[in-house]
Amino acid sequence: MRKIIRQSFICIMGVILISSCQGRLRFFPKQVDESAFHIEEANIVENGKKETGQAVEAVEMVRIGVLLPLTGSSAKLGRALKNAAMMSLFDISSQRLILQFYDTRGTAEGAREAAELAISQGVELIIGPVFSKSVRAIRPVTHSANIGVITFSSDPVNLGDGIYTISTLTSQQVEHIVRYACDRGYKRFAILSQDNATGDIVSMAAKSAVDSCGGTITKAGFYNPRTQDLQSAVQAVMPRMIEDLEKEREDEIKRLEKAKEDVRQGKPVSIKNEETGEMENIKLSEKQLQTKIDELKAKEIVRDPFEFDAILLPEEGSRLRSFGALFSYYDLPSEIRVLGTSQWASSSPARESSLIGGWFSYLPSEGFEVFSERYQEIYEEIPPRIASQAYDAVALAAVLAETGSFSYENLTTVSGFKGVDGLFRLLPNGLSERGLQILGVEKKRFVTLSPALEIFETVPTFAPDVYIKNFRNSPELLTTPSENEALNSQEGVSTQEENIYKMGEQPLRKKSSTHSVRKPSPF
Repeated sequence: MRKIIRQSFICIMGVILISSCQGRLRFFPKQVDESAFHIEEANIVENGKKETGQAVEAVEMVRIGVLLPLTGSSAKLGRALKNAAMMSLFDISSQRLILQFYDTRGTAEGAREAAELAISQGVELIIGPVFSKSVRAIRPVTHSANIGVITFSSDPVNLGDGIYTISTLTSQQVEHIVRYACDRGYKRFAILSQDNATGDIVSMAAKSAVDSCGGTITKAGFYNPRTQDLQSAVQAVMPRMIEDLEKEREDEIKRLEKAKEDVRQGKPVSIKNEETGEMENIKLSEKQLQTKIDELKAKEIVRDPFEFDAILLPEEGSRLRSFGALFSYYDLPSEIRVLGTSQWASSSPARESSLIGGWFSYLPSEGFEVFSERYQEIYEEIPPRIASQAYDAVALAAVLAETGSFSYENLTTVSGFKGVDGLFRLLPNGLSERGLQILGVEKKRFVTLSPALEIFETVPTFAPDVYIKNFRNSPELLTTPSENEALNSQEGVSTQEENIYKMGEQPLRKKSSTHSVRKPSPF
């Protein structure tokens, strides 16, 4: 199987010209005919004009509809994606491909109208739209016409039935970083994530990863993404502070002092059973009660141990650093590893000491650096990070236009493709899979701890329906102490399974990225 996948990949790479490993890509400064076919509503672009007098062999043209917000509040993003698509078109220099741009206006209604117009004008594949609501709006139209869609939105509700995302999925990043940590001995995990669907996706991805490597999730805290109160979420996973334990003891002493009057009247007193932790009503003499009070005053306060070896924090920007400051406040030990996703890359995590030494999953960056430099030379502005996805989507369309069709089988070839952001493939359930690297946070730079895959060596495996709404609150997420003890008793089995995974004798994933997806449409 590996040999077959390797050969298929090499064949595709013989056509595609977008690998960052190939060095600087050529840009063909041809004039663009935006008035081709005189279709006023669609901005149609051909791949350059033919030289006059030159004999040209007749070829069948392939039309691709690109749905972008070219007006409205997201017009700047739409223009950047259009620019990247044009770069890709001329770099590939396909004589068959025609891009037809349609303005969605950044709305669901605009996207539906754009999709209907594109299909009526003969497109064979749609790239875009950008936003989840727009993808949802075009689904009935594209499905009934058996037109495949490569979207920039990763909302799991919209994927499947011929709709594929080229986006980098949070779920895959979470699985990748958790498995990496688990393989290196970190077996107990805590999660801090948003109290919404993102939290469900993060939770299910982490659960999938720990289940496959013999780990457990022992703590989880979720927060409203709009709140400034992050301490409550952190407090849910951290052991109590010494100050809190001291106040708790002072309050208990005051309660017992007040209970002396009840003792004199022969009434029972509520006393905590040290073995069970439960409060019990016990009749005591005044002397026995005073002994309890004296013992409580003399008892040394010891902070509870941390119940995790690593904590997953898929956040970005100032909020990421705010969490880092809270970790320092709670005296998070340096041996506990903080884990993140690609959001860390632009968030300056090293500004918080508790995040130095952390690990996060990220796309290969070399290709994007080359792409960004060329984009700035051409358009005199810095491209958004998502722009490379538009470049890769057009390049993928060009490959399939030359080598076959936009069929279900061709779009989901197991060998995948190599683009600006490295290795990727579209999966039959609408998800995407990418070759990710692991970076470590140092004071002044990031270091590569694990390079990204250069080739997919196994076929993808996934469950058809693995996204469960509100999973973040499910009792299945956390492992109770008794369950943890049972898992530890099977450590030998877990270690054996882990070693098999390391040797590559089973698929890269036991379960899919955590998304709800529809079954594929065999168009």
